[in-house]
Amino acid sequence: MYQVFRLILFTCVMVGHSPQRRHALRWISSMRPGYLLRKPSPWLTFDAIEYLDAQPLAGRRIFEYGSGGSTLYWITRGAECVSVEHDVRWYEKLRLRLSGMAKVEYRLASPRREAVVSGACDDPASYLSSDMNYQGYSFRCYVAEIDDFPPCHFDLVLVDGRARPSCISHAMPRLKPGGMLVVDNGDRPNYARALADLQGYSRLSFRGVVPQLVGWGQTDIFIKGPEPAAEEYPHDGPRQRMTTGC
Repeated sequence: MYQVFRLILFTCVMVGHSPQRRHALRWISSMRPGYLLRKPSPWLTFDAIEYLDAQPLAGRRIFEYGSGGSTLYWITRGAECVSVEHDVRWYEKLRLRLSGMAKVEYRLASPRREAVVSGACDDPASYLSSDMNYQGYSFRCYVAEIDDFPPCHFDLVLVDGRARPSCISHAMPRLKPGGMLVVDNGDRPNYARALADLQGYSRLSFRGVVPQLVGWGQTDIFIKGPEPAAEEYPHDGPRQRMTTGC
């Protein structure tokens, strides 16, 4: 009963929030199990998804930390995708779905328990997750999967998995000039330290409704290199130049 009340209450709030009202029907539809895989769709704010929908992704090289609906989304858009997953059970489930599909390289890199784990989860050099279920585990191998590729190799990198500050740090040199670094939940305080290193990037912040989430979320897309011309941004969202820390 409580969950039904929350859904009704948030629907009323969203409908009353004019910029997000247009997503109401899609959001309600997303509450059905398996929505992200059926759509398919990345688990980002609807505004960020719309921005990506408007980008020419066919033939682009994409690397993602965290797999799922986003993996299928890149493939259906004609992109080449390298996806790394830390959860073995989810990996096995999605691997069956991806079987036989071209243009995707699916990797499993589980975290490793270490006798001594030091540092804070907001430190890119720590390779730690803020998830309490992974205390004592290092995500160094998971994060380092992108290091197999040469500098400036990828057109887009999605950071939506574990140890995100470390993922951001390793993704930066592998991203092409003009490429996109997509960071979900970029407003979380423990990501600020890593995001402060994105000097010379343009930032697009998309705050709003998220599929399968009763509440607001934020997705940030960072454009590497000089800021593109205004006409290259097919949306009315906020844009700022990253010249100082977040």
